[in-house]
Amino acid sequence: MEFQTTFFINAAKANGLEYRSGEYSLGSIRQGYIKNSARILIQDYPDEFTADFETNKRLVEQYTDGTAKAVRNRLAGYLVRLVRMEQAKEERAAAEPEEPVDMEL
Repeated sequence: MEFQTTFFINAAKANGLEYRSGEYSLGSIRQGYIKNSARILIQDYPDEFTADFETNKRLVEQYTDGTAKAVRNRLAGYLVRLVRMEQAKEERAAAEPEEPVDMEL
């Protein structure tokens, strides 16, 4: 913990920021096998997964064979994130006004 705190204090000072205790925290990093497995599940079952963790947890349990509880939960959580990112992407695309295309050259 000491290293993390020291790292953030030094990083903040290097960027001209004032460090305040508890203001900075490490982000969670997902393992590659979680990301890869989740992307494969999304590709194989594109319309099955939702933004609901409990639903995704049951679907992961159904579509995978014998994964550990922790791995199943991590997969389900990352699938929620992927679905929400896709929904946000679609909402942004729908909100953008259509620009008329000028065909004159």
